[in-house]
Amino acid sequence: MATNDTDMLREQIETIDEQIIDLIATRLEIADELAKAKKSSSQEYWDEKKVNEVIKRYQKLCKEVNITSDEARQIAEMLLKISKERQWHYFE
Repeated sequence: MATNDTDMLREQIETIDEQIIDLIATRLEIADELAKAKKSSSQEYWDEKKVNEVIKRYQKLCKEVNITSDEARQIAEMLLKISKERQWHYFE
């Protein structure tokens, strides 16, 4: 593979990374709103049942695009960890 090919592929990855970060930021903003809504309605700030549902949803979605179940779990757990840390601030 020529250097130009690798440069082009790296540029494509950079563009996708920008899109991923934008989507993650949007997801986190919505999770913040969810935390506020849960607090105002006296709900628990974290629901392990929902966590398991999210992980299963990621595994199903990732299977459709050839991402392994373990990779799907890692992606979901990373996003959930960040969401959990952010949501906790609304309940302190």
